[in-house]
Amino acid sequence: MAVKKEFERFGILPNIRQSGGMELQLRCLVRFFRAVWRELKSKQGLPWKQRLRAWRMGFTSESWFLYNLADNDPGQYLGDLFSTLRAYKINGFFNPVIGNKLVLSRLAAAHGIPHPEVVSIIIDGRLIDDGDPTNPDMAQTIANTLDRHPHQVFRPTWSGAGEGIFFLSRIDGGLKINGIEVTLHEVCALLSKLDRYLSTVFVEQAEYASRIFSDTANTLRILTLWDIEGDEPFIAAVSHRFGSSRSLPIDNWHQGHGGFCASVDLETSTLGQAAVVSQDKQLVWHSYHPETKEPIEGVKIPGLAKCLEGLLVSSRHFPFCPFIGWDVILTKDGYSVLEANSLPGLKVWQVHKPLLVDPRTRQFFQHWGLVRTK
Repeated sequence: MAVKKEFERFGILPNIRQSGGMELQLRCLVRFFRAVWRELKSKQGLPWKQRLRAWRMGFTSESWFLYNLADNDPGQYLGDLFSTLRAYKINGFFNPVIGNKLVLSRLAAAHGIPHPEVVSIIIDGRLIDDGDPTNPDMAQTIANTLDRHPHQVFRPTWSGAGEGIFFLSRIDGGLKINGIEVTLHEVCALLSKLDRYLSTVFVEQAEYASRIFSDTANTLRILTLWDIEGDEPFIAAVSHRFGSSRSLPIDNWHQGHGGFCASVDLETSTLGQAAVVSQDKQLVWHSYHPETKEPIEGVKIPGLAKCLEGLLVSSRHFPFCPFIGWDVILTKDGYSVLEANSLPGLKVWQVHKPLLVDPRTRQFFQHWGLVRTK
């Protein structure tokens, strides 16, 4: 009411869409019903008595299993079902901004945030060279962009969990998609069926990550939250994903896709044990990668401290998005932000350690109403 009077005083038109509370609540409800639907279709195999108990406490059966909540304290973990009723309101109408990979790349470029260069954009089956949008010939556009960048990553501008990602490479004059030889005609046929896609430069990862598993880009998932009292961003959790032959062509760990997820000790910048959901739905822990036999636990992550420091500087440009999960790849001489998630999955961190044991993290989620009070 006070704002309305001030607007009237200065002749400013009333902002009737200022809060947008109804729309945000509807989006929360849509996410909640989707979560319930996925849970009803879940094949986790949790006994019904335990599943009902998990639901009452706000967890899916998968989270109950991953966090071993039959033995651990559920009150230290941020639940799934209750969170979906409110999480969308944290970043609000900026959720699509952060989640859109093309828009985020433009923001990253504006703020000097290291990120892969955008090579081309696909709109309704049209491939547009980001440096020369005037050429209607798709085959020629592909050739031109591959001349500049022979290894490219294609991904939807709006997606998650690795959906729709593929790799296009030109090696010794031949073309490959995800390592499979293809003709230029086949590439054109595929791209002409896509919409709202972009391609970026392929980023070479640091030696330590390539040594553990070289066939995928192995990424850090970093959670930044906005300190309620300090009024600045902080690093709330970090984990490191590694690919496998099951997860190819990416390091996808979510929903048992075969990737590995290792804990990260921020004080020593070293990796801990890595978890993987086996094909028979068991949670298995590894100190080394079972396919390459390379150690994971105890491996030093070079440049991690510098990366986290830089990411905090970047996060200060996004006070309108206090809840972000960053996908970052460490390189030979720095790091690159591959994407950001405004509604990141929590399991990648909480499988190692509950988020709510940290007072600042608990205060953040309590402030936004995601922690259930007794």
